Amino acid sequence: MTAQTKRLLRRALALLAFGGFPLLVVVSFRPAGARTDQAREVVAGTLLRESEGIRDRLRFEEFDYSETDGDAEVYRLKAAEAIAFAEGADRMFRLKDVTFLTRDAATGRAAVLDAPRAEFVPSTKAFRVFDGVRIEGEGVGVRCVSFRYDPLRRLLVSEGSVTALHGGLVATAREGSVETGAGVVRFRQAVRMAGEDERGRRIALTAEEVDLRRGGGFAARGAVVLKTDELLLRGAEAERETYGDGDRMQARGAVEAILIPAENGKLALPVRAQGDRLELLRDGAGNPGRLMLSGSPARIDIPPDATTGARRAVANDFDATLAAGKMSRVTIPGPFALAESAVPARPGETRPPAMRLLTAGSGQLAFAPDGQALETAVLEGGVTISEGSATSIRSPRATLRGTDESAVFTGTSDDPARYADEKARVSATVLTWFRKDGRIEGAGSVRTSFRGRDGSDLLGGASDAPTFSESDFLRVTPSERKVLLTGNVTAWREENVLRAQTLLLDDRERSLRAEGNVRAVLRRRRVDAKTKAATVETVTASGNVLSHRESDRLLRIEGESNVVSGTWMMAADVTDVFLGPERTIDRAEARGNVVVEDRSDGRRGEGARATWRPQAESISLEGRPATALDGKGNRMTGALLTFQKGSGRVDVETGPGIPSQGILRPEGT
Repeated sequence: MTAQTKRLLRRALALLAFGGFPLLVVVSFRPAGARTDQAREVVAGTLLRESEGIRDRLRFEEFDYSETDGDAEVYRLKAAEAIAFAEGADRMFRLKDVTFLTRDAATGRAAVLDAPRAEFVPSTKAFRVFDGVRIEGEGVGVRCVSFRYDPLRRLLVSEGSVTALHGGLVATAREGSVETGAGVVRFRQAVRMAGEDERGRRIALTAEEVDLRRGGGFAARGAVVLKTDELLLRGAEAERETYGDGDRMQARGAVEAILIPAENGKLALPVRAQGDRLELLRDGAGNPGRLMLSGSPARIDIPPDATTGARRAVANDFDATLAAGKMSRVTIPGPFALAESAVPARPGETRPPAMRLLTAGSGQLAFAPDGQALETAVLEGGVTISEGSATSIRSPRATLRGTDESAVFTGTSDDPARYADEKARVSATVLTWFRKDGRIEGAGSVRTSFRGRDGSDLLGGASDAPTFSESDFLRVTPSERKVLLTGNVTAWREENVLRAQTLLLDDRERSLRAEGNVRAVLRRRRVDAKTKAATVETVTASGNVLSHRESDRLLRIEGESNVVSGTWMMAADVTDVFLGPERTIDRAEARGNVVVEDRSDGRRGEGARATWRPQAESISLEGRPATALDGKGNRMTGALLTFQKGSGRVDVETGPGIPSQGILRPEGT
């Protein structure tokens, strides 16, 4: 070979190496000098024939060229044969059994391209490799019939379908490209990827576009579906990148994710998340550790089990922490709603289960280790919890405890906590709901409205009128239909008012019991025996204890009882008031240290037992003996004294061993 020929060879090789092949930076390493396993004779036989009749051609055998930067080799090019010739105004190089190795000096990464044939145009620095191309790098192998190289974008573009191998993963697509500078393999149209990831976990991915990055990361776009043993993810876009010992999954656009936790080889109940954006952090075993979800709105669904109903949380943003793939804690910074379907009925429950709905301005939810049961919840801002269509509680703040199925609702004097169901309305500074026991308790400025069943005559008033109350403390047990109030109690129904320190209303027994400085004001009808005209009068009763049972139509006042009606006053140890029909009083009976008084004329009586008959406007006083006094100093005793209202007359009767006596003072003495 002449000196001129050698100079032409060096110039051709320099153009070939500098013009295109150094840009082939893919993602793996292969030993320097690697080449195709076996030369393709059909190519070798045609290479010269294709150049027949072409002038100024040069043919080379065992073509080997390397470029160095100091002591480091930058790239190396080898081919079994090479021919250089003119192609119009450009110079064309055709190569056979091509092997190209390039190495990044900074990182040491290397890439290898093998192809049976190649064509290179030095003037454009573009080239084409074909007849079955292999690109290898960092565990990734790309296969295609041919590639074209775009020097401006430093991009190898396939001419036909592409197959890639990365560890245990196989990817196919209708089109593909290799971004040599960044070391990214891009797949386009009907992309399918399946196999095992770098940790041996099964994975399957379909999308319209996928960018496969170094280290196993990828970015997918267009109808993305990602499946692993622990996760099913759908969305318009999805990305995966390494994060610590695990990875970070991100998805955008109509995202749907199903997390499938497994414990001891058994699948647990899955968690379903939907939204516009999702970010999922997983540990080295593939278990989700943190889920961030946003949307307009986003939602999380947890299916039912033996003890809980199906639950759905809806909000614009969720930040969830998971343990062993199960829900552990969820932070919701904005308004949200949490719905739970009716739970299975418990043995002995008389009230059928109903759907529950929780809404709040923000909240933090903590779950039990099973990832299903709600352990605690701290809620802020317009909290409302409802069960079925009739029962609800609302307050500015609330704390829920799933262990004992209780909830504490906290309000203020201006904005108290409020409870409502078919029968009762309750407001208080603090309300506590014990769902397992079926109990509601209130403390601080408690106000209630309680409606019993039709036909009630509790506290007097119309049969369908509600009973209102105010107190310091309240306990409602709807299952037992009882209401307990303590501390400065005031209860009223229409014009009937009861005050006490403690009041127990029993709607099932149709009874009440008041204790501690009791005072009752009752509006009762009185019918004139002669004219039959009805009037309404006020009866005031006080004592230490007041009890009433509707079936007995009896109102009992115990402990320093005192009953006042108009000008009549009757004091005793115990007084029983027997109620008549249509809100009337049939009679009242007092016993033990009885004192009666008609304040209209100053008459007063003392005895052991007294009976007041409002319709007859009389009081009968019994004793051993009974005594009657008037304001003039007159005194009468007997076994039975009958006081007639307004007449000034007292009828005296004797009894066995009890004579009647009278002491009369003349006028003016």
